[in-house]
Amino acid sequence: MPTLLIGLLQNILPGVINRVLPPEKMSEEDAAKLQNELTKTLIEQNWNEIEAEYKDRDSARNLAAQDIAKGNAFTGILSATVRPAWGYGALALVVYSVLYTVPISAQLNDIIQTVLFFFFGGRTIEKVIPHITEAIKR
Repeated sequence: MPTLLIGLLQNILPGVINRVLPPEKMSEEDAAKLQNELTKTLIEQNWNEIEAEYKDRDSARNLAAQDIAKGNAFTGILSATVRPAWGYGALALVVYSVLYTVPISAQLNDIIQTVLFFFFGGRTIEKVIPHITEAIKR
């Protein structure tokens, strides 16, 4: 994981520094120091703690699955469909808004963004992180 992040950030950080802190505000030497400091911080990060957190999340999922098994069919259906229903419902609102040029209020837009970030972003992270950590271990 650190190798992947360090490589990505070394490519991204100079561009971000130039946009946020242009040469008039930060010298090249200071920008290089900042990039080196970030790289050092990533290398010193305790990746075992991060991996343990993902394992903890997985065990929490397994515990939730055991709790679901204790319920009846109705509670099982609800626990399996509520999160996707909100995610796909929010996505449908966005698609409808785009297709029919219907404006979405600022408050509703914030709610929709939050739902989409949590549903699709969370699912992506849950599916991708185990593959990344496995690839790094090799």
